[in-house]
Amino acid sequence: MKHTLAAVLILVVSLHAAEPKESFPEFMKLSKREAAATARRQAEADCAAGHYRMLVYGLRKPVSEFDQRLEKDGVEVRAIAGCIVSDGIPEGARIYNEVMRGKLKAKLGRDVFSDKDEARKQSTK
Repeated sequence: MKHTLAAVLILVVSLHAAEPKESFPEFMKLSKREAAATARRQAEADCAAGHYRMLVYGLRKPVSEFDQRLEKDGVEVRAIAGCIVSDGIPEGARIYNEVMRGKLKAKLGRDVFSDKDEARKQSTK
């Protein structure tokens, strides 16, 4: 019993440590609608400043092959929250990424996210 309890405690501590230290705190306490508006403004401002990002949240691999491909294209992958999120986090990330995707398509002349979409389709066949 003691070993099981210790293992669970280690797991909880390691998951907590996996929570990103850097975040977009303005999304945390916002409603979906407010987060969407904030995310749209923030993505537009980031693009205008030449900062291209993809916002992610939840428990995920530290760096995936897809993340590495994005970084080669000049796109930073930024974790904005861990597993515990408010309504504003998923909606803010979704809208931010949607705006960023369009801006990157225009800048690069191709959809840098289509590789991931295609890989997902292939894995479900």
